[in-house]
Amino acid sequence: MSCLLWHFTSALFDISCRKLLCKTRTTFRQSSVALETSLIEIENVSVVRETTRILDDVSLCIPRKRHTAILGPNGSGKSSLLKLLTRDFYPSVEGHGHQRRGHQGTVRILGESEWEVSLLRRRMGIVTPSLDYEFSVGRSGRMVVADAVASGFTATRLKEFGPAVDAPMEAAIERAIQCVGMTEFASRRLETLSTGERRRTMIARAIVHQPDIFVLDEPTGGLDMTAKASFLAILESLANQDAMTMVLVTHHIDEIPPQMNHVILLDGGRVVFDGPKKDGITKNRISSLFRADVQIAARSDGWYRSEMVP
Repeated sequence: MSCLLWHFTSALFDISCRKLLCKTRTTFRQSSVALETSLIEIENVSVVRETTRILDDVSLCIPRKRHTAILGPNGSGKSSLLKLLTRDFYPSVEGHGHQRRGHQGTVRILGESEWEVSLLRRRMGIVTPSLDYEFSVGRSGRMVVADAVASGFTATRLKEFGPAVDAPMEAAIERAIQCVGMTEFASRRLETLSTGERRRTMIARAIVHQPDIFVLDEPTGGLDMTAKASFLAILESLANQDAMTMVLVTHHIDEIPPQMNHVILLDGGRVVFDGPKKDGITKNRISSLFRADVQIAARSDGWYRSEMVP
């Protein structure tokens, strides 16, 4: 995709997404309590499965409005960290011989450490390749785009378990579909869509209920060059708002939108850097993280580019 087309596409998505989120942004800024509450707080958390320490004494804090990228190689613990947030994983109690014996650590989301999982997921928007696959097959795959997006209100997988759609929700569904450029596909079954089209539908589903937290786990997996460019244009548009706080889990620095100015680097289940993007995405840090000689270039439009040196 040419640079001119990229910027034109990004501008179109930006206009649509601003329309979707402007009402939420106003409400959000009027709530001083919400502004003071960190979205995600993890303190001294480890996750152990059998004999493998997947996460090792992890501590981090992501406040509202601070879009954050979690970057690391395969096996570094990125997806496991995400599973802590979605309550698919829970902190492990440290056993005999560890300096924190009997300590479990703390995970607080939106200021709370105890959540009913279904209610928590309604406060979040999530896009992952595995979730995308679930919506491509079976009964979920036979839903049309509009019904799939509506399911985001209750984080369900099937239309039958979704909400009864009223007029305000119908308007929100239309805006979300427009935001991702899928209006002409609203009545198409998910199983008939390309991977890129379905992934855009998953974004609409994730943001239709205007969640506090929008999490993307390796979101461009399986996309071709054109579909990836369109997807990243949408992410860039969404990163221009602060009503939802975005958390991007990736191992590609070229997927981090310019507006996402904070990075957390994970290596071997531990946080090795937590700070400004300009200080985290450097040749030395990224080469050390991926155990390779990596050249880093910051483009004039704010995106990064990397290249491994033979």
